Parts: sequence; C-alpha cells; structure tokens
Amino acid sequence: MDIGSHRQRAPGSMYEDQLRMGFGGLRFSDFLESEFRDVYARENYQKSRLVLALCAIVVVAVTLVHVVSDNSSSVSMSHLGLTAMVPVMLSALFVSYLNNRFLYQTLLIVSGLLVGVAGSVIDVQASLAGQGYYFAGQVGWIFILWSMLGLLFLPAAALCLVVSLFYLGCAVYAPLPPEQLFFEAFMLLNANLLGGYSCFKIEHAARRTFLESRLLNQLAERDGLTGLYNRRAFDEYMERIWRQSRRENTPITVMLIDIDHFKAYNDMYGHQAGDDALKQVAAVISSAVQRPLDIAARYGGEEFALVLYGPATDYVTNLPEMLREDVLHLGTVHEGATHTKFLTVSIGVAVVSPDAGRSQAGAIQMADEALYQAKEEGRNRVVIKMSGTTVIETGRFRARNRAAG
Repeated sequence: MDIGSHRQRAPGSMYEDQLRMGFGGLRFSDFLESEFRDVYARENYQKSRLVLALCAIVVVAVTLVHVVSDNSSSVSMSHLGLTAMVPVMLSALFVSYLNNRFLYQTLLIVSGLLVGVAGSVIDVQASLAGQGYYFAGQVGWIFILWSMLGLLFLPAAALCLVVSLFYLGCAVYAPLPPEQLFFEAFMLLNANLLGGYSCFKIEHAARRTFLESRLLNQLAERDGLTGLYNRRAFDEYMERIWRQSRRENTPITVMLIDIDHFKAYNDMYGHQAGDDALKQVAAVISSAVQRPLDIAARYGGEEFALVLYGPATDYVTNLPEMLREDVLHLGTVHEGATHTKFLTVSIGVAVVSPDAGRSQAGAIQMADEALYQAKEEGRNRVVIKMSGTTVIETGRFRARNRAAG
C-alpha cells in the first residue's frame, strides 16, 4: 500500500467540506446526516407536539359527535379515532420525550397518515351531502404536513403524496362530479407545490445554518497557537466517537504524541522558539487527519492526541512511525536532547475495539502506557499496544513528574 499517497494536507473541517461540496439533494455524509437529523428533530419538537395535541383534541371531539350519530359510517369513524388515531398521537407525544428520533418520526408519519385518511373520508362524505367547504380542511392538512410536523422534505413529500392520492381515490370512488373532482385535484396540486417548495427551502436553510453554526463552534474549540482542537473539544469528541464505535463495532486508534525534552528546548532557545516548534509539530500531525471522523488535538503543553476511526489498516499502523520520522526530518536543532541533537517525538498508540467492558478512559490510558514505555526505552520511538493483549497498569507516565519531557 502506498502510504505516501495519503500524505496530503487534511481538510480543515468536515462541516467546511460539506459546505463547499453543497447539499442540493438535501443529504450530508452519513455522520453529518445523523447529527443534523437529531438537531432538526429537537428543534421541531415543540411545534410538532402542539400539532399532535391539537389534532388529538379535535379527533376526540369529532369522535364524540360520531358516537351519537346513527349512521354506520360515523360509527366506523369513531372506531378509527378511538382505536388508532388517538393512541398513535399520544404515543408520538410520549416518545418525543424519550430522545428516540427514529421511533418518534415513524409515529409522527403514521399520525399524519391516519388523520389524512380519516379526513379524506369525512371530506368526501360531506361533499356528497352538499358541504363542499369541508375540502378546505384537506388543503389545510396538506400544508400542516409540509410545514408544521417538522418532517424533512423527502418523508413529507411521500406522506403528502399518499394522502392526496387517497383523497382523490375516494373522490373518484364516491363519485364526485367531474368538474368538482378536477377543481379539487388542481387545488391539491397547487397546495403540494407551494408546501413542497416551502419545506424544501426551510430544510435547505436549516442545513446551511447547521453547518455554519458548527463551524463557528469549531473556532471556539481550536487551540490558538497550533490551530488543532483543544482539550475540551477532544474530550467531547471522544465521548461521541466512542459511542458510535460501540454501535458500529468499529475499532479506533488513539495516539498520544509528546515532544521529547521540550522543557530543555524552551530553556535553551526561549519560549518563542518553543512556540514555533509546537506549531511545526502540530502541522505534521494535522496532515494525518485524512478522513471525516479522524481528529487531531493539542492534549496539553507539548503533548498532542490523534484519533483515527476505523480498522487498523496498513496506513493506520504505519502512520505513527511516519509521523515520528517527519518530525525528525524537520531538522529542528535541539542541543539539549540526550538521544539526538534534533527535536523528536515519542508516540504511544492504542488500537482499541470498544465493547461493554472497556471505557474510553481505558483507551486513553492504554495509549498513555505506550507513551510512557516509549519514553522509558529511550525516546524518539513508537510503541503500539492492542486491546485484548495489553494489561493496563496505572497511568505511570502521567503520574510522574514530566518536567524532563
């Protein structure tokens, strides 16, 4: 495998990349898409809950009216309202507080479909009885499906198409007069075109706002000197990526990279030279971030962290040694070093397969132990530890006085 082919400058942000590529099809890359949908659902909970509650009240009221009616169709509608529509709506309201987006969206769509089906039957029956103004309720419900339930464009489009076709099917079956049928079909088409256009623009704007807000947040998450993520951002990212790796049963690689004898370098050449050295090393590390789910961060002082998401391919396993060589080849003179006269780094690597018995703190500690071993064995080297084959001790390296670097 040609490792050198991977050594291109890493993109600044997956959010920035997505903005640059665009999203005309209203779709992000898989990781961003899942994050956006979670955010979009949370932002629309209040609006959709209000619609569900009002619809449940209306359905109960209409059902009570139908209960006292003598005709068989009214009795059937009351059964539909009490046995299907109201329970589904109340279930959707309940699930909206459980943070289960998939189940909530499913119940939301089923609720919209049931109301649309029941409304179609009632509206067509009213039209046959000479009460054509009931059709306005069907048009209004189409607009609500497009704009008030908080659905994304594609599921909203599918739902509105099914409801509209069901209504027209009922109208043809009834049958309604041809001129009335043509007029109502024309009105439904216009309602769907207007509602669909509005829904598309709203979602498109929401996606752009999502990406731009994430980019602004990243500015606060960056280390001012090196441009890498700071420690707080790294910790938050590790929590998210650890959960995802457990869900997808995907390994992650954690690297801790420490500049050797950095305190001596600062003392000998001054803090400005030390800052320049940190920026040079950070640039080498950032070049390794080639994939959307990888991250490089300044972990503390002269220490950096690099997390790679995915199986331990040749690139992943050879990358630490490449980084060590690249820092050495910078040719930054360091007369205070004991093992060489150039600035170098020691790298501890942990390749971990998350499971129920392992924690993210344990993964970082494993990388910490590997880094301590690299320091202990003479610095300017890489030590790799694999989960399942390594006994974690007590974080010896971090527990000691690291003044010597």
